[in-house]
Amino acid sequence: MAAARELLIADEPAAWAELGFAPGGDGAFALGGLTIRLTGRAGEGGLREVRVAGLRSERPDGLPVVGTHAAATAAPAAHPNGAHAIDHLVAFTDDRDRTAEALAAAGGDVRRRGGPPELPAPMAFVRFGELIVEVAQAGGPVRFWGLTVAVDDLDALAGPLLGAARAAVQPGRRIATVRGEAGLSIALALMTRLRA
Repeated sequence: MAAARELLIADEPAAWAELGFAPGGDGAFALGGLTIRLTGRAGEGGLREVRVAGLRSERPDGLPVVGTHAAATAAPAAHPNGAHAIDHLVAFTDDRDRTAEALAAAGGDVRRRGGPPELPAPMAFVRFGELIVEVAQAGGPVRFWGLTVAVDDLDALAGPLLGAARAAVQPGRRIATVRGEAGLSIALALMTRLRA
């Protein structure tokens, strides 16, 4: 199976630092075995690339998924907000099955498919090593929409840049969305840790 190594996001590191992440001087930081690299390119917002080792084909269904030879990231940094891992990356599509199959052909592992009433929309979950891509049939062009990060204590992070916590789709977990005022170019949500 192919394994994700890096996510390139065209945001300023200062915006993520304001949310309690700890980007280094190069704009990069680790979450689990993955690296988020903030490129700070004004006017080029959004998730620019997902770099994956062992990828069989690039740009599956038009998504910016590209190959890399980078090794796995070292141990994650300590983040003031208690973030410890990427829970999942959300992709929107007009056809769940087509996008999920393209990701699988590129080297991903389709773990599950479902839809209403169990899930809010037709969805598939595709794993690339530690990264789970949640493919949601939501109409419009195929695109990466947002990222969900697991944190230790969601209530401790309450503030003007974070919306109210609510029940997540996964039972026993809670989630809160970062507000637009944070100045990020992608949707970002923080979610409580998955308990064993």
